[in-house]
Amino acid sequence: MRMIRKKGQIWVETVIYTLIGLAIIGLVLAAALPKINEKKDEAMIEQSIEALGNIDNKVYEVLRAAGNRRIIDLDIRKGALVIDVEEDTVLWILDSSFMYSEEDMSISVGRINVTTTKGKPWMIKLELKYDLDIRYNNETSGIKQLDVAPTPYKLAVENTGRNADGNIVIDFSGI
Repeated sequence: MRMIRKKGQIWVETVIYTLIGLAIIGLVLAAALPKINEKKDEAMIEQSIEALGNIDNKVYEVLRAAGNRRIIDLDIRKGALVIDVEEDTVLWILDSSFMYSEEDMSISVGRINVTTTKGKPWMIKLELKYDLDIRYNNETSGIKQLDVAPTPYKLAVENTGRNADGNIVIDFSGI
């Protein structure tokens, strides 16, 4: 009779120790997961800044002469790329658990202005402002937004000459 009680006691102890171990793992994950997500978001912001820098480089390459054209492979894994034709800006907007800069303060990372706006999660806006006539598919008004996609976008950047005001026209178009 005593052996049966001991076997039952061993099983109860095993279950209790397993539950305690799972609870400890859960607590560690609950504490560590937000930090892991912050680091992932920080890496995504850095990649987005690098991608915007690549776009900026291609824009300045095509400025040399009318008719110049470059192709950009653009992988958007988080956020959205916005080409604002009316404001002559290229923006990358991301939601992030990482606060990249001081709240509502614009900082410069090269030519890119980075602004963090309060929210849950934070909204990070990466902005390239041009003194050129920026267009998308030769449209002179509107906004074009490229969202997260499983495959990279192919964008063409082309210097199409000058507009009536004498400003250089840079036309973005999808391929």
